[in-house]
Amino acid sequence: MNSKKNRSISIYSFVLRTWFEYLVLTKIKKKLRSKTNYESLRIQFLKRKGQETKNLFFQLGGVYIKIGQFVSNLFHILPEEFLWELQDLQDKIPPRDFADIDKRWILDYKKSMSEIFTDLDRISYASASTAQVHIGFYNGKKVAIKTLYPGIEEDAIRDLKTLSRVLWLIDQFVFKISAKEVSEQLTIMIRSELDLRSELKNLKYTKQLFALEKDFFFPNPIEELCNKHTLVTEFVEGKKIYELNLSESHTKKNPHLEKLIRAYILMIFDYRFFHADPHPGNLIFMETGELCFIDFGAVQSISEEETRILERILIGAMRKDYHSITESLFDLGAVTDSLSKEELIQIVKYSLEKLNRILDSTDHFRNIGFDTLRPTEDLRFLKEIQVSLKRLLSSLKLPPNFLSLHRVLALLLGNFSYLDPTRSMIDYAEKPFSQIVLKGSSLKKLWKDEGEEFITSLFSLPKEFNEFLYKWNRGEFQAPDATKKEELRLKEIFTFGALGSIFFFFGMYYSEKFWKEPSILFYILSGLSFWSLAKSSLQYWKQK
Repeated sequence: MNSKKNRSISIYSFVLRTWFEYLVLTKIKKKLRSKTNYESLRIQFLKRKGQETKNLFFQLGGVYIKIGQFVSNLFHILPEEFLWELQDLQDKIPPRDFADIDKRWILDYKKSMSEIFTDLDRISYASASTAQVHIGFYNGKKVAIKTLYPGIEEDAIRDLKTLSRVLWLIDQFVFKISAKEVSEQLTIMIRSELDLRSELKNLKYTKQLFALEKDFFFPNPIEELCNKHTLVTEFVEGKKIYELNLSESHTKKNPHLEKLIRAYILMIFDYRFFHADPHPGNLIFMETGELCFIDFGAVQSISEEETRILERILIGAMRKDYHSITESLFDLGAVTDSLSKEELIQIVKYSLEKLNRILDSTDHFRNIGFDTLRPTEDLRFLKEIQVSLKRLLSSLKLPPNFLSLHRVLALLLGNFSYLDPTRSMIDYAEKPFSQIVLKGSSLKKLWKDEGEEFITSLFSLPKEFNEFLYKWNRGEFQAPDATKKEELRLKEIFTFGALGSIFFFFGMYYSEKFWKEPSILFYILSGLSFWSLAKSSLQYWKQK
């Protein structure tokens, strides 16, 4: 099993065997058994496959455990019975012998761990794909001691080569998955995790970025005990996601999820540097109410230009501006020229409309199945616009940074679907996105695109009324007779009343979205309009 050939064969044989058993279950046994009996068989099959998958990933170790951690959090797509069997991959990986871990310390510090730490627990607190954590005390402070496995560097290189071949085969013969980019991104991530000096640097930098945010906590490192192979930080007490007590009442949003989504909107859109591995084992919810992030081996930065393009895509989705989304995707380099702009606009429009239908019709977002997703509808749509699935997949090319964002999104969706399955992640993201992203330069741009256009159209008044306002403002207007004067005064009252109401409505609209500048402007315009209405009404009453 240790050779590259045997490891690859074990993956291929497992997938093929699972697929065959699934076909037998759904195509043959389903027809021969009663509905109750079939459901029992289905659950048994999912649990058994979950256990087999977990055991296989444990046996293969390294990169495969990373993949298992990713898959184990997809509660919004895969069946719960299967996923629950994978949860041990998060932080219950079988530990290595303590003597092996201690070798690293003796080589690096010429001392064993027991000579450096007091009350050292030789039993592993947590085991990951590349390292192991033990708990001890250093200078009277409880600390978490992370140490790379001996020889893990060679194992990781071998696993990455195997995985690269598997991805290439899928990319060539099954469907396009940007195999080269995925392999490169995985290689960068794993190599970064094999140098704990990088993790220390990432931790310190993120801690600095969040210095003014009171809802988040990042453990303090013990820098004199940190090097390429070891990382020591203060120990953080708290609960993981699956240790939290879930409330049956869903009348209020989950405060843990509110903190989590705010953290990622800050990291992606404000700081442009994000924690790229938010699986449940790396999130600690403290009794103080703070959310603590641990394990900064996988992080990713994103350029200002990429952030702005991502903003335009999301704002375009909010405004149903399919042309803007399409242009942004081309600017991002996520689509090749093999797909025309007109074709992509149709695909974007269809995708957003379908997403809205799913959000409107779904009241439980955990374990969304094919009955809800209806992939056959997508194939029919592509056939109608004469775009083959193969051409669509071959035209998509996600930039490297966005591969990490895709992984983050998938893991966050899993966390959200578990803690609050009655709400979508969009429900949680709307308010912090408005507060954090739609402000400053971004808000000014949105205001330039939306607000100025509205003002221009609003003031495109009839020529006669424009002339009246101009002369009235300069004190030059003289009505030819009393009847026309009364008629114009009534038009004036109606116009100022309508303008005041419209301005007040938009002031409330932008205020609810926490867009301060346009809300203040509209309230001022509303006040001026109603003041003019009162003045005109008083003059009309005096005339009468």
